[in-house]
Amino acid sequence: MLLAIHSNTRAQPIPMLATNVAYANITCVVVSPIVITKMRDMHFGSIVSGTKGSITLPPDGGRPISTGSVGLQSSANTTSTATFEVSDNMGNNPSTIRMFTEYTITLPTNDVVLVNEEGKTMRVGNFTSNPASSQKGTLVNGIGQLSVGATLFVEADQGLGQYASTAPFPVTVNFN
Repeated sequence: MLLAIHSNTRAQPIPMLATNVAYANITCVVVSPIVITKMRDMHFGSIVSGTKGSITLPPDGGRPISTGSVGLQSSANTTSTATFEVSDNMGNNPSTIRMFTEYTITLPTNDVVLVNEEGKTMRVGNFTSNPASSQKGTLVNGIGQLSVGATLFVEADQGLGQYASTAPFPVTVNFN
């Protein structure tokens, strides 16, 4: 506020316009949610156990690695990593403008329990993925592939039978 001073009057306040207003718009972009679809379950094949050991399925689909006297039965050694398709849910048209082309991967940190018909158990842990969970996955034209391997821990004289997980294991993907 300014004061005006005149010689024959006392000081009178002169109001100033010290207030002003600005306006902002609000915007939002709604994107299609990321989608992950299981294409194939993980399968360790038929194994033979003697002493305690393990079988590891590399996430790149490479040859399984065994420790101890655990081995794959040669006549039925069909193994497979779990495979998933990751999608931005916008179709695979290359001319589509995409907000996101990379995603992060979160794998289980706890072991998964497998149980046979007699209630005997084995554990699966040390989950790994291709692309690695420490890296980012990439979507090409809105689609990406993800495979997951792990290690099956076998006890000495493991009980015979078909073992299956008591619940599916989670694989989480998020847009970057």
